[in-house]
Formats: sequence, structure tokens, C-alpha cells
Amino acid sequence: MGSFSIAFDTIVVGALALPWIFLVIHLFFPENESRISGLVDWVNKQNQPAVAGLLLFAMAYPLGSVVSRIAQDCFDDDDLYLEATGRVFRVGVTMTQTSILTHVYCQEKDQGLISQTLIDSLNHKPGQSETNDSPCLYKGQWLIPRTHKHLSQSEGLAGDVFHVQEGALLLQGTDKNERLRQFHDERMVLRGAAFDGVVAFSLCLFWWNADRKSRLRYALPLVYLVPGLIALHNHFLTERAASNPPLLEFTLLVLALADWYLLWQSRSKGKGVPAEHPAQNARGQIRPAYLLLALFLTVTAFLGWQATEALYDQQVIYSSYKIASESPAKSATPNPK
Repeated sequence: MGSFSIAFDTIVVGALALPWIFLVIHLFFPENESRISGLVDWVNKQNQPAVAGLLLFAMAYPLGSVVSRIAQDCFDDDDLYLEATGRVFRVGVTMTQTSILTHVYCQEKDQGLISQTLIDSLNHKPGQSETNDSPCLYKGQWLIPRTHKHLSQSEGLAGDVFHVQEGALLLQGTDKNERLRQFHDERMVLRGAAFDGVVAFSLCLFWWNADRKSRLRYALPLVYLVPGLIALHNHFLTERAASNPPLLEFTLLVLALADWYLLWQSRSKGKGVPAEHPAQNARGQIRPAYLLLALFLTVTAFLGWQATEALYDQQVIYSSYKIASESPAKSATPNPK
């Protein structure tokens, strides 16, 4: 049942990615839309639901697996920062998965729900005394000292404590963690939906921007290109660059190139590309209402993911505290003879 649930969540994320896949085909390969329609009609004529379901699974599962990994990296990447005069400006520090975990960790630690013994065991560095680099020291701050620029990464103390607690709960089995499993599934689906929404909104924005006459439209690709180059530069300065693919950087750079391609198409059309050119006629124009709808759905999915992420972190900490508090009582109870 657990494996089916994982597959189901992945399929949902992959199915939510299909709209922007069709947008890519419509914007960049309009001459192939008729072929897709013909393939869909052929599947319907076969009257074989099992075959149609198998094709849908074959499309949605690999796509959902890829999107889930990229979304996880994009929403928890600490490579997007600017460094100057001994200080580091962290971009989006309050909107990443680790920042949410750090806020929950610090809040519950102040309430005594996290074992100090566990914190001390994970906070000790070989050959040194207990470190003072608490994850709560600069939590939520955009400007921090240069020596702490990677404080928010998942290898921090808050992440280590959380992963140990999460691993201990997983060993309890799925029957005892049904509610925790629900939050885990929800955050995975909402995170994937938020990423799908960002890509779909960006494509709609590029579509709308390409039809504008203002010269300011050429500045939109820089909104994606500049952060992508900054994050890519910072990514290869870290020691974990080889084991951590630059997925956020890749996504931003590809989106910037996509916008420039649409602008180039629009400019070519204005210079007298023949009217029968399929790449210029089949695309059409997008209504601003669709752009606003895509933005609304994206923001809604992102806020839902943030709330679910906090609920999941709290549930892990509360469950771990409950198990730890019950353990001494169980060990103190004499065994009946």
C-alpha cells in the first residue's frame, strides 16, 4: 500500500505537469499539435481503457519523478545569494523548505519538545568544543555574516535533528504514522503543483510578453537569467557541487532562453516572415485573464505547500517527543511473571 501511495503521488505531480508540456508544444512546436491530436484520437478509437491507462502511466510517472526532484531542489536551494563587504544577502530565505524547518525547529526547541541530548550529539564537531553556530541565530534574516552563508542548507543542525527524528518515526511502520504519511503526501503533491504552476505561469507570461510592442519586453528574460547565473556561480563554489545537480540554475536558464526564443520569433514576424509560416500563426494570442488565473493557482499552491510543510515538520517533532516521553515509562514498568 505504501509503494502504491508513492506511485500515486508521483502520477498526480506528473499529471499536473501535462498542461505546461502542452504549452511548450503549442509555443515552440505548433506544427506538431495536429500529430498529438491524431494520437489521442487513435487511442480513443481502439476502445482499450487498459492501453490508455498504461500510456498515461508511462507518461505521468517518469515526468512526475523528474518534476518532484527538481521542485525539491528549487524550493530548498541556498545558492541564490549575493556577497559583498563581508556580508551575505540571501534571496528567498523565508520561502525555502529549510527556512520553514528552521522556524519550526527553533519554536519547538524553545518549548522543550526537542531532546537536548540529541542536539548535543549532532552538534559536536571532532576536535572542537560544542559549536555556537545555532541555526536559530540568523533565522529569517536576509543579511548575515559571510562565515554563515550556508547556514540554511539542509546539512545544518536543524536538518540533522529533523532527519534523525523522521527516520526514527519511519521505523515505527506505516500503520502508526498514517497522519504523518498524509502530510508527507500532501507536501509532495503541493510542492510539485507549485513548481508546475511556476513553469506554466512563466510560459504564459513569455507568451503575453512576446506580443507586446514595448522595448521593456526584452528585460523580462533577465529576471530569470541573472538569478540563474548568480546561483550557478555560487553552486560551483560549494564542496557539494559534484553530488548536488544545479537543478534550480538549469530551470532558470532554460526559462530565460525560452523567453528569448519567443521574442526572436516575434521580432522575425515583424521583419516580414511569410504569413503562412506555421510558427507565427498557430500560436495566436493569450488572454490576460489566463495569465492572472495561472498566477492565482501558482500562489495558492505555493502557500498551501508552505502551510503543509510547517504542519509536517511539527507533526514529526510532536510524534518524536511523544515516543521519547513514553519510553522511560515503558522501561520502568515491571514485566509480569
